[in-house]
Amino acid sequence: MTRRYAERIKEGRLTVAFEIEPVAVEEVETAYRSIRTPIPAPGTRELLERLERCEARSMQGQLPLVWDRADGFSVFDAAGNRWIDCTSAIFLANVGHSNPRVLTAIREAAERPLLSCYAYPNEVRASYQERLVSWAGPPFEKSYLVSSGSEATEAAFKLMRMDGLRRGKRRLGVLCLEGNFHGRTTGSQMMSGSPAGREWIGYQDPDIHHLPFPYPWELEGRDPAAFFEEGLRDLADSGVDLTKDLCGVMLETFQGWGAVFYPDEYVRAVEAFCLEAA
Repeated sequence: MTRRYAERIKEGRLTVAFEIEPVAVEEVETAYRSIRTPIPAPGTRELLERLERCEARSMQGQLPLVWDRADGFSVFDAAGNRWIDCTSAIFLANVGHSNPRVLTAIREAAERPLLSCYAYPNEVRASYQERLVSWAGPPFEKSYLVSSGSEATEAAFKLMRMDGLRRGKRRLGVLCLEGNFHGRTTGSQMMSGSPAGREWIGYQDPDIHHLPFPYPWELEGRDPAAFFEEGLRDLADSGVDLTKDLCGVMLETFQGWGAVFYPDEYVRAVEAFCLEAA
């Protein structure tokens, strides 16, 4: 499953079609799972067909599971089936669904006569960012609040290149990895590792470079740090000066679509390279 998904991502074939005809399955009843109906559950097909008629295709392709409610790491459909949530901690799931503290904070915010102030100052904004910077620790000194991962990626992209200008880099190159996904906006898609996914842009920034991702089947027992060094040598052989022509590296925490983590040695090699090339 992991290798097939990774290969699909690399080729830009991200859309996955799942069967939506209900199939009788063995019932399951454990501490954290309950399967009591055919799968997909009754009503799933009808709702997916409604979405097909009114929603952009880019937001489709997930497992045919209609969420009805969620609590902690459990997701429930309307038929009473219970599933373990494995959505990579996306959005708010990193603190658990229906987290009581989050629900309380939302209620308190909704009852205040101030729902939004854009970039104007207020007490909550100051307190939150003070706590965020304190939690992050050195060398972080300031924070910048954004609304999505794509926006965060674009901000990081801009900061890397602004820092490259400040340091007098000859070119503002950014190292990225094949197969990674950074968002749907222009800069984030050019940094993403799917050539087909960025064809719509009509232009590929020549200073965004993609190195091979250290998949286990690509390493074939080789040292992950050496695998990274090999990618750098190939890049240097193509004419890129690793000191003068690069200003940053963009990594996913792990490759979400492929569910593949970086080897520790690989990340340490990337860190060492960044510190040396800076």
